Amino acid sequence: MAARLPDWGRGRAAVEWLRARDTGFGALRRAGRGAIVMPALFAVGARAIGDPTVASFAAFGSFAMLLLVDFSGPMRDRCRAQAALGVVSGVFVCLGTLASQTSWVAAAAMVIVGFGVLFAGVVSSVVGGATTTLLLSFILPVSLPGPVSSIPDRLAGWSMASAASVVAIAVLWPAPARNPLRAAAIATCRALAGRLRSEVAYVLGGESRPSAADHEASVGQAAAAVKNLDTVFFGTPYRPTGLSTAARTVVRLVDELKWLDAIVVHAAPRPHGAPVSRPACAVKLAAAGVLDHSADLLDLPGTSADGLREALAGLHVKLDELERGMTLSLPGVGPAADAAGPEDAKAAGDASAPADANAAGDVMSALDPGFRAQELSFVVSQIAGSADLAAAAERRSWAAQLVGRRPT
Repeated sequence: MAARLPDWGRGRAAVEWLRARDTGFGALRRAGRGAIVMPALFAVGARAIGDPTVASFAAFGSFAMLLLVDFSGPMRDRCRAQAALGVVSGVFVCLGTLASQTSWVAAAAMVIVGFGVLFAGVVSSVVGGATTTLLLSFILPVSLPGPVSSIPDRLAGWSMASAASVVAIAVLWPAPARNPLRAAAIATCRALAGRLRSEVAYVLGGESRPSAADHEASVGQAAAAVKNLDTVFFGTPYRPTGLSTAARTVVRLVDELKWLDAIVVHAAPRPHGAPVSRPACAVKLAAAGVLDHSADLLDLPGTSADGLREALAGLHVKLDELERGMTLSLPGVGPAADAAGPEDAKAAGDASAPADANAAGDVMSALDPGFRAQELSFVVSQIAGSADLAAAAERRSWAAQLVGRRPT
C-alpha cells in the first residue's frame, strides 16, 4: 500500500494539472468521443459497407462534428443544434460535390460559401462556434472532384457521422448544462443586493449593524462579482450568447448590472454627522429585494414571476414615500414655512448672498438622497424587466421559439 501512494499522488497531480489547463475537461471530452466514434464509423464504412467514400466521409464528418464544435446550454438545445448542424453540413456536402466538377465553379462557390459562413459567424455565436465544421463540410467535397452519382455515398457517410454525433454528445460523457454568462449575472445580482443591505445596516447602526470587516467583505464580494461578469463576457472569442430573445436579454443585463455597480460605487458619501435618510434606506432595501427576486427568476425561469413583480411594486411604493418626504423636508417648505409672516419674508429678502448660497446648498443636500434613490430604483427596475423578459422567453413552447414569437 505504501508503494502505491506515490502513484496516486502523481495521478492526482496530473488531473489537477489538466483541470487547470482544460476547464471542465472540454477538450478531453471531445477528444475521447472522437477517439471512439471516428474509428468505429470508418470501420463500418470500410468493412461492413465496403465503400471507401462512405468510410472517408463518415470519418471526416465525425472529426468535424465532434472535435471542432461544442455547443452549450441544456442537452435538448445542444442535440437540436447538433442535428441542425448535420442537416446544413449535409446540404454543403451536396453543393460542394456539384461544384467540384469545374475548377472555376469550385473556386467561386468556395468564396461565396466561405464569406456567407464567416459573416453569419460574426452575427451569431452559435454559427460562429460551428464555422470550422461548416467550412470543412464544403471544403472536403469541393476539393475532391466527383460525379453527381457520388453524392449518395458522400451524403450517407456524412449522415452517419451526424447521427453518431448527436448520440455521442448525449451518451458519451455528456457535458453538464452551462451558461456562464447567466450564472455570472445571477451571482452579480445577489452580490449587489448583499452590498445594498450591508450599507443600509452599517449606516442605520443598532444591534444588526455589521462590523467594518464584514461590510468591507460584502463590498469586495460585489466588486469581484462584477469583475467576473465582465471577464466572462469579454473573455471568449465569440460573444457568449445566441440570437434568441432570452440570450439577447441576458446580454442587456450585463450593461445594466455594470451601470448599477457604477451608481452604487460612485454615490456621494454621506457627510459625517449628517442625519440618516431612513426613507432612502428603505428604497435601498426594497431594491435589494428586487435584485434577489431577479436572480431567483433567472436561476429558475420556469417559476412564476409574481414574486418579482410584487417586489418591484414595493420598490415603487418606497420611492413614492421618499419623494413625498424629501419635498416636505426642503428648507422653506412645510409647516415652518407656512407659519412665517410678512416680517420674516422681508428679513429673508434682506439676507446676504452668502446666506442665499448656504440655503441653496441646504436644498441640494436635502434633495441628494432622493436623486440617488431615483437613479438606483430606475436601474433596478430595468434589471427586473430584463430578468422577467428572459424568463418569459424561456417559458415559451418549442414551436413559439422556432417561429420567433415574442414572449408576453
